[in-house]
Amino acid sequence: MIYKELVLGCDPTDVQRVVEQVRRFGAFKPWGAGVSMIEVACLDIAGKAFGVPIYKLLGGKVRDRIRVYNGNLRMPIAECTPEAYAADVRAVADSAEGFTIVKQGIAFHSGMPAQLSDGATGVEYYYGDSNEAMRYPNRGVLTEQGFKATVEIVKAMKAELGDEIGLALDTGPGLAPSDLLRLAKEFEPLHLMWMEDAISGD
Repeated sequence: MIYKELVLGCDPTDVQRVVEQVRRFGAFKPWGAGVSMIEVACLDIAGKAFGVPIYKLLGGKVRDRIRVYNGNLRMPIAECTPEAYAADVRAVADSAEGFTIVKQGIAFHSGMPAQLSDGATGVEYYYGDSNEAMRYPNRGVLTEQGFKATVEIVKAMKAELGDEIGLALDTGPGLAPSDLLRLAKEFEPLHLMWMEDAISGD
């Protein structure tokens, strides 16, 4: 409701002014999606008013093709093993969409914390209490077992994809900065495309 009060009466063709009005009340997850929707709506209105497509308002065409990845195409992973994760990224890479980058959730953006923890044996993925009350609520320092399992899974995925298909990781939010640095060092030889939303989710 707060966005409505901020944009009513504004000139939607003054896109930057409208966006600056609303961004201060939600430029971060999950409210940033609302800000983005308002910005795109204003760009659409401005484009129609000026008789040009949105990309012209954003500086014009720069390229004729782009690499795409599987932002919304995800498959359930039954078990938390290097083999299962490798099979999953292979299935995505082999899909009809022809992705040249595969993005996969790991660590706190996956089932790893629950699947790799075993109360019966005392194995834990991270130091902290599990909370299933909301989406991606867990955070903490990885145990040595959790860290090693994460590294092995990522190495298996990259080995499966080879050097022709890029691997990107959605890692959180929830990782401790120290774990993120250690993981980044481990993954440096893999030439990952990126690691996103690792600490705060912004």
